This record gives sequence, C-alpha cells and structure tokens, in this order.
Amino acid sequence: MKILRTYRPLMMWMALLLIGLIFQVLTGGLFLSPDNLVNLMKQSAIVGILASGMVLVMVCGHIDLSVGSMLGLLGGFAAILTVQAGLPLPLVIVATLLAGLFIGALQGVLVAYFRIPAFIVTLGGLLIFRGLISAWMKGATIPVAGDFRFFGNGFLNIWQSWLLGLWSLGAGVFFIIKSWRDRKKYGMPAGNRAALAGRIMLLLVGVAGLLALFTHHAFSASQKAVSTPIRVPESSPLYHSGAYQAAMHQAASSLVTAQALPMPVLVMGVLALLIGLFSTRMVTGRRLFAIGGNPDAAWLSGIFIPRHIVLVFALCGSMAAVAGIIFTGRLGSAAPDAARGYELYAIAACVIGGTSLRGGRGTVTGALTGALIMASLDNGMSLLNVDPFYQDIFKGAVLVAAVYLDVRGRSAPR
Repeated sequence: MKILRTYRPLMMWMALLLIGLIFQVLTGGLFLSPDNLVNLMKQSAIVGILASGMVLVMVCGHIDLSVGSMLGLLGGFAAILTVQAGLPLPLVIVATLLAGLFIGALQGVLVAYFRIPAFIVTLGGLLIFRGLISAWMKGATIPVAGDFRFFGNGFLNIWQSWLLGLWSLGAGVFFIIKSWRDRKKYGMPAGNRAALAGRIMLLLVGVAGLLALFTHHAFSASQKAVSTPIRVPESSPLYHSGAYQAAMHQAASSLVTAQALPMPVLVMGVLALLIGLFSTRMVTGRRLFAIGGNPDAAWLSGIFIPRHIVLVFALCGSMAAVAGIIFTGRLGSAAPDAARGYELYAIAACVIGGTSLRGGRGTVTGALTGALIMASLDNGMSLLNVDPFYQDIFKGAVLVAAVYLDVRGRSAPR
C-alpha cells in the first residue's frame, strides 16, 4: 500500500473532484454553480481555520477535543465585550485572541508539564467551556452590530480581490522557484525544469480559476434586485432623519459594492499560509514533526518537548478565537450552543486530509482539503434534501475510510 502514502494528496483532490461531479449531476447543475461554490468556500472556512490549528496539535501526537466549545466560548466572549461592555471592535478582537492564546496555553501546560493525557484535558475543556458560556449568557443570544458581522459576511470588491490574487500569484511563483533552486543547490531531489513549469502552471490555473469564480459571483450579486427606499426632497424633514439616511446608505452600498472575495475565505487563506510557512520553513515548526514521529529521539536530539506542546495548543486556541469571531459575525449573534460538534469536524478534516492520528505527519493544505471535502458532502446532501441522520452516517463512514487509509499508509514498507 505504498501508493497510499505517496499519492495521498493527489487522491484527495481526485476524490474532491469526483464528489463535485457526482453532486453536479444529482443536483441538476446547481452544485458547481458560482454562487454555490462561493457559499461552499464560506461554509468550509470556519472548519478550515480550526483544522489549521488542529493539524499542529495532531502532528505532535496529541488531540484537542475542546476547539468547538472554545469557539463558542470565545465568540460569546467577543459579543459580550462588544455589546454589554461597549468596547471598540479592535480592542475586542485583541482581547479575544489573547483569551484564546491563554486558554490553549493553559491546556498545553496541563498536558506537557502535569502529564495529563490531552484527551482528558481537552474533554474536560469541552465541558467547562460550554458550561461557562451557558452560565454567562443564561440561555439567551446576543446580537452583534454590522461592523462585527463584516468578519463573517463581508466581501472584498473586485479590484481588491484581483490585486490580492495577483500578489499571491507573484509570491507563489517566487517561493516555488526559490525552493527549487535551494534543493538543487544542496543536492536534494528537485525535479527538472518541466516539473518546475508544471507547478507554476498549476498555481496559475488555480489562482485564475478562483479570481474568475469570485468575479462572476460579484457581477451576479451586483445585478440582483435591491430594495431601495423612495427618494424624498432635501426640504422634507424625513430626508434629514437618521433612519432614512441609513437606509439610503445601505441601498447605495448594495448597488456599488461588488461582493467578490468573502472575508472568511480570505482570513482562512492568510492563516493557513502563515501556519504552513511556520511548519515547513521554520526550525520550530519542523521540530513538531520530529516530536510526533519519535518523541524519544527528539528528546535525545535536544528538543525541549514540553515547550513545543504548549506552543501548539496555544496556536490552536488562537485559531479557535479567530473562528469564534467569524462564526459569531456570520450568524449575527452569539448563542450558548454555537458550534456544537465542530471539534469533530476539525478532527475529521485533518484525518481526511492525511494527518496521522499517531503524529509525525500532516499538512495544512491537506487539512484544508479535508475541510472542503466535509463541506462538499454537507452542502451537496443538503441540496438533495437528504435527512440529517443519513448525512451523519455517510460522513462518519468517510471518516472511518480515511483512518483506514492512514493505517494502511503507515504500515506500508518504505
């Protein structure tokens, strides 16, 4: 079964393509429509952010069962600071991120220094965090204002999206060429120039496809009918009222603002890029794989394992904080039972994307692919009106199959 280990990323993308084609046929062409694809990416963004942090924890050979409850707690915490405490939004974001960092680091200390199994620590955290947010909110929901909702429902316009896309393309080509030259310089396998050109072409097609998708969605959204208030003359008292001015401003914004790149997708992409660079380009990140692959050898090599474990749990907590802000912004309110079960989706996304439950192997790209596969299954079956319990059964079967592939890949001879 060596092929499972060698071609696992390609197999995941082929599986995603196959899922898309099947649902495209079953839904009569609705699944791969631009509007649904953008909605699908927004749907997978929160799980993708959680999975980006979870993959580092799992690479070290641990697991975090509390990220879903932590997401709900920190999203509620941000809403409370915004609505009840009246703090400015930038300060709320900083406070929420610091809270997530502290909670994650605290769990990491319990795992690393007190030697409590991560399964027990985070299972306890799951119950504690859910209980805390229920006690704070007393069963009620807290609606948030429009500025807060921008993180969950906002968009970049077409020009901003294209500038960001072109910058990403240039940076991607630079890193691909630099990596190829570095591997050549140090005598490592790097492939020939044709392989290099193929990777650049693949990146070009991917970026161009995303830009075309977001541009099409932007023009489609801008052509939809907008309900505008009846215009009144400036001499009318109604013209100077705050409600009328707000309604006209909202209508004008809806007409002139082309909704291209969704903010949740942008945040997910930026965070995934940073975590990917950290795990592959920095010494500390590479040590995480050594810890998960063989802790004894890593310790004998001089790696201080407890410090790295605290670090990955702290980063996972920070990702939960970001996901909590986006989740609350997307729903427009914080609720005591928000994001219930999302920890299972994050773990499933990592495993489906090739992260090993035994540690030592995993990529952020694979985790995002797994999140997209989970969201595709969820979205496609919802379009087909499949009963929720059948959806859970099918997604559970997919998770078991992914773990089986991981076990077979691990047992394959090198």
